[in-house]
Amino acid sequence: GEAGGADEAGAGQYYTVKDEAGNVLFTTGHIVHVGDEFISAEDMRYQVTVVEGMSATAAALGKMEALLEFPAPVGAQTNTRNNPTVAIYHTHSDESYEPTDGASSIPAKGGVFQVGQSLAEAIKRKGANAVQNTTSHDPHDAGAYDRSRRTLVQLLKQNPAAVFDVHRDAGPAEPYLEDVPGYGTVSRGMIVIGRANPKMSSNLDFARRLMDSVNSKYSGLVKGIFMGKADFNQDLHDRALLLEMGTEQVSKEAAEKGADLIGSVVPSLLGVSSAPSGGTTGKNIGWILGLTVAGTFVYLWISTGSWEEMKAKIM
Repeated sequence: GEAGGADEAGAGQYYTVKDEAGNVLFTTGHIVHVGDEFISAEDMRYQVTVVEGMSATAAALGKMEALLEFPAPVGAQTNTRNNPTVAIYHTHSDESYEPTDGASSIPAKGGVFQVGQSLAEAIKRKGANAVQNTTSHDPHDAGAYDRSRRTLVQLLKQNPAAVFDVHRDAGPAEPYLEDVPGYGTVSRGMIVIGRANPKMSSNLDFARRLMDSVNSKYSGLVKGIFMGKADFNQDLHDRALLLEMGTEQVSKEAAEKGADLIGSVVPSLLGVSSAPSGGTTGKNIGWILGLTVAGTFVYLWISTGSWEEMKAKIM
């Protein structure tokens, strides 16, 4: 996002975040605070240690621990296991793309709506259901997230398996552009998570799985995950992500293409497969049981503190 929001730098302004060696990690219109984190496409985790004006430095914390092998469960949050619904909405309904839309902001009719539509169409094409809400939450100010929260509460009645708040970032086009063989120049995406949000760990797990799945198919298409000092209404759902598609300097076509490619990966991540429905459900139940057993062991281990006591408790 950009211009006037409580979490944003203001029209046309952006932060540049570098590692300790001075290499640029990412640029963003989000306000960057000390303590914010970033996970790069290479799965390196960084934490912001210094912010001076519009520049910030982040220290490397090392590589992220590997994700567990099984897919993220579709679970009870979907309406039907084989046709999960993905909800899409836009907190900043004015956000637009200058090269194509002629302005960076078009109140209530932003170019970002078409980018959300590309995401929705790709999701449907790959066998999941997608619902895009194009309610305007203008003006683009600190109250926009309060207004879009009402929209999200309505969307949650459809029991979505995942939720995307689609935006466009601020800053130069270059860091967001990627050449994808067979597709030409497309806009990359950046996932944003509010770290002041009780569901942060489940949101982050889903974000990492999405980045992994997308980047293993289209290298570098998701450029990273930014964890900012905000909530972004992500406390309302375990798989709620904010998705930045390009900046005001990127063409809308490039952002639409990027959203299409990212969207094409989402259904398989949610357990949609071309296999007969019985197979995937059986597998899901199998590893959900496995998780439950593992959870019980972890609980017993923590509560007893030793293998001997734990064995005695189980016996």
